[in-house]
Amino acid sequence: MKAKSIAKACAAIIAAAITVNSSAFSSVLFAETSEQIYEFEDGILTGATVQEKGTERYAEGASGDKFVFLQEGGETASVTANVEETGMYELTLCFSSPYGDKIHNYLVNGVDQGQFSCAETASGEWKEISLGVVKLNKGENEVTIKSSWGWTDIDYIKVSPASMSEISASDTTPCDPNATAETRSLMSYLASVYGKHIISGQQEIYSSGPHGLEQEFEYLNDKTGHYPAIRGFDYGNFCCPAFGSDDGSTERVIDWVKNRNGIATSSWHLNVPTDFESYNIGDRIDWSATTYTQNTDFSPTNAATEGTKENEYLMQALTTLAAEFKELEAQGIPIIWRPYHEAEGSGGETGSWFWWGREGSEAYKKLYIYTYEVLTEKFDCHNLIWEWNSYNYSTSANWYPGDEYVDIIGYDKYNCTDWSSGSAVLIHNDSAISSTFYGIMEKYNNKKMISMSENDCFSTVENLTSEKAGWLYFLTWYDGGSDNINFLTNPVFNTEKDTIDMYQSEYCITLDELPSDLYTAGSDVDPTKPTSTQPTSQNPTEPSTESPTQGNPDEIHADISAKTGYVQIDLPEAVGDKLYLNVMLDSSVTYANGGIGTSVEIGGDYYWVQVQWEAKKSGVVEVDMNNIFNVSLDTEEIDDEKMIAEAAELIKKQSSFQGQVWWTGEDNSTELAVITDAYIIKNTESDVLYGDADGNGEINVNDVVAVMCYTANETGNTLTDSQLNAADVFNRGDGVNSSDAVSIQKHLAKIVTVLPETYMTAE
Repeated sequence: MKAKSIAKACAAIIAAAITVNSSAFSSVLFAETSEQIYEFEDGILTGATVQEKGTERYAEGASGDKFVFLQEGGETASVTANVEETGMYELTLCFSSPYGDKIHNYLVNGVDQGQFSCAETASGEWKEISLGVVKLNKGENEVTIKSSWGWTDIDYIKVSPASMSEISASDTTPCDPNATAETRSLMSYLASVYGKHIISGQQEIYSSGPHGLEQEFEYLNDKTGHYPAIRGFDYGNFCCPAFGSDDGSTERVIDWVKNRNGIATSSWHLNVPTDFESYNIGDRIDWSATTYTQNTDFSPTNAATEGTKENEYLMQALTTLAAEFKELEAQGIPIIWRPYHEAEGSGGETGSWFWWGREGSEAYKKLYIYTYEVLTEKFDCHNLIWEWNSYNYSTSANWYPGDEYVDIIGYDKYNCTDWSSGSAVLIHNDSAISSTFYGIMEKYNNKKMISMSENDCFSTVENLTSEKAGWLYFLTWYDGGSDNINFLTNPVFNTEKDTIDMYQSEYCITLDELPSDLYTAGSDVDPTKPTSTQPTSQNPTEPSTESPTQGNPDEIHADISAKTGYVQIDLPEAVGDKLYLNVMLDSSVTYANGGIGTSVEIGGDYYWVQVQWEAKKSGVVEVDMNNIFNVSLDTEEIDDEKMIAEAAELIKKQSSFQGQVWWTGEDNSTELAVITDAYIIKNTESDVLYGDADGNGEINVNDVVAVMCYTANETGNTLTDSQLNAADVFNRGDGVNSSDAVSIQKHLAKIVTVLPETYMTAE
């Protein structure tokens, strides 16, 4: 098996070949050939007919007074383009489409380059449309238009040297202003490789599929020695109110990201009842009575309209989904989230294959934006990178929700299956479809990164680099159990050689090549504090430098997320006795106060416990977590001293809090004071609770599990420095190993006591 290191000598060549704004382009890539026009009536026709004066469909205005009529699906018209140099060329088609919007394919030298759409024209009206940029070889090249929907007139094809756009994306920070630090770090990494490499990806099969969930991934590792960097999931069945159940998706996402340092993406094939009018909300029905296609009376317009039956159904699904996303967020896991994919389907306003597109683009956009707002604003899910599917049709931009709701634009590439004859015909096609890549990139003004969010064939390294198709990543769909849908292993889609060459190339990023700081780098500026939460006055006082700052290595800082009415504070371990807040006061404020609150369980009930903070100027405020301000159950304040004392001990063992501003002076505008940071100070050696490996303030069997997982490398290095310090109880200073787990077990069995003076002889 060829190791990647052998190929490193080619890395510079490959990188230069894909970096479009490089000066490395030569005359081999950009020919100085002048524009040429080729008439279809002079070419080779299969089924198509030439229309000229005296024929039934002739209309004035065509070049040379002749044109070709494509009436039925599968008919073709081919011309031979002759170019002086191998290079990238733009193809422009002259057409007339008086019978409405029509979709067709085009091929270059027998290789399908994808679909294009001819927008409706008036009778006899001729228009030009760019088919995009393709690679042509020196000498003769066959260019073929293949009818899909028929009833379209084509006049000529124009071939001209390509003016290549720079592969770039101007919007590479999450559209969610409250995105977590991990989400921003992942986006930063994606932006750093965009246009230079392609990231490998593989979709997992559904949980009840014809084979196990790991089959595709083990196939790739067995054949290539590498796993894909991205694993595709789907939350559709899990979140379906009509029949869904937990299929373990969240646990697999956690394992893939936390334990294996991979990247997770998810689509959402959300099923709805086919006969929704007769369906009663809350009923459980068989999956066969549901669908995610457009064969339902479920209205996407109503789904985004509160008070409707469809909205109630959707909200049940989103509530279930949000709980899973919040679990991921609590563990620092972002996910590339791709809901309501392939909405436009086969083009225009009526070509959708799925229920979410069945009422057209305006209804679809309303649904997409509503879902974004529910997940980010109502449920505070801020660990999502929002990916939206586009096509390269003239009507595709009509479906775009807007820059403020999209992070990545994906294209689902299935061009090995030809449907023009009315049935599926499989043809190996490893084109990089650069025309589609550049068409989508330019359609949305080079703002978003463009991915191959699903694919049958992922193309080849040679084609991707020579055609300058800078797809961010590919995600091969799973093997469905028969040749026509075994997208990974059927050589009609991906040959074994192409798979090995791709995964072993320097151009393709695999799981083992993702950086160890994938979720911690690229976020030097805390992204979770949108400017809308900052003091409104012009000159807020600078924070004091008398107290510890973020440069102090003894500080353990929290993740801060601005919420409506409060700030979410998530520490990596229990807070202990002291919490430090960095509070910014407007220059008009001389005194402010607020609370730090959390929920604790006492006797089976959950009580809200708060401590108070006070500030007279901007800077660091020390909060005594022993000084309980109040304890309440629902709205009833508790005055039982024993219960308050118990709550006081429990709050110190918590790591997640809500920080609030209560009062800021006479104007009492809470926007005049902002909590911008929170941290704790590492425990001194005398304060360490030895054996407390998970940092929750007590020693129990969970600490044994934490040490064993750490030493077995099952969860990676997920223990903080202070947790490692507390876990190192046997032969202090030798690091954390299995002997430490044994010592903690003996402590729990009261055989030994894990204390500073005894840990050296704990065994």
